[in-house]
Amino acid sequence: MHEIAANHLVHAWEARYVPDFSKLTFRETHLNIYNLLELASPKGRKNTAKEVKKLLSLKCDVAGIHSNLLFSYIPNIVNLTNSQQLSQYVQLVYEKVLEIYQQQQPLSLPASFSETERGYLEALEVSDDFFRQWVEYAVRLTKVEQLSQELQPSIQKLREQYLLMDESRAIGFISTQFHFSTTNILHQLQLAEQLLLSPYFKFVEEQVCIPWQRVCAAAAQHPPGSQGLILVQQLLPASGEIAINVHHRASQMYPNHHSRRGKLSHPGVQASSIRDIEMFQAYLWLCVLERSMAAVENELLPLCALVFPSIDVKWELVGGIIPLLVDEFQARVDPSQMHLLRTYTEQMQQMFAHYEPTLN
Repeated sequence: MHEIAANHLVHAWEARYVPDFSKLTFRETHLNIYNLLELASPKGRKNTAKEVKKLLSLKCDVAGIHSNLLFSYIPNIVNLTNSQQLSQYVQLVYEKVLEIYQQQQPLSLPASFSETERGYLEALEVSDDFFRQWVEYAVRLTKVEQLSQELQPSIQKLREQYLLMDESRAIGFISTQFHFSTTNILHQLQLAEQLLLSPYFKFVEEQVCIPWQRVCAAAAQHPPGSQGLILVQQLLPASGEIAINVHHRASQMYPNHHSRRGKLSHPGVQASSIRDIEMFQAYLWLCVLERSMAAVENELLPLCALVFPSIDVKWELVGGIIPLLVDEFQARVDPSQMHLLRTYTEQMQQMFAHYEPTLN
């Protein structure tokens, strides 16, 4: 085991979980940082968790109904009874997240702040660069491996529940329900609470469908000088930016594409699409580190083939994401690294090009 190699990617994994300001609801233009600190105290976290628990049942049920309507034209994917059962297990995952949230350490201001600066923090504009930089640093997630391990039993129970349904497309239903549930809950909270909770909700949403932990575990098997490891270490931290750029280009290339959730430019579709593009990257890095295309062939490809046509996402668009990713990678690595990476991207492209999904 090479801990140094794994730790580098763990830090990149942690860096993903900061507030995404594009997804938050800004009802106010200023924020009292002292209020944020109070809400991040043990008492404040407990009160927020209590408030969210009151919302959970309703918001998860509503998200389940919304997801059910989205997938309703597919025979037998998720009937109403199954939808209600899955919503209960989704709720249990959120309850575990809230339990973990309450265990986190309180925030504190840097000791170097002057009295003038401290007064300024009583009404800080949310558009201020300092506000965003400080908040991102202060509320970011740490110890993601521990969080993943603590959440795993709850997520495993959810996974067992949807596997009992004997319908592989249920994973698409579940990831969609998490997305809707998170959105519904966050929009009921004040901005400071959204800032504190949103990294945890993003983390749990990704735990369902993106194998970041497996990528880090695979990295631990490589010596520090491994070319595959160096490549992944270089590109993984840029995965969010890469996904945003690819989504933007795809929106330009397919301006008339319309899935059951709407156009690619729709905010909800944009958020889930960016998450899916990051999922593609994670599976690709897993293949590079495992020196095998098995993860894409046996997991990602069948999942995409089952889920995307189910919501009227054209297979041409799904396969078209890969060359757009290659363009982004090429702009970030040298030719020798790109030569190594093309070994995997070309196989991935061929797999998607030759696969013909059918909607049962």
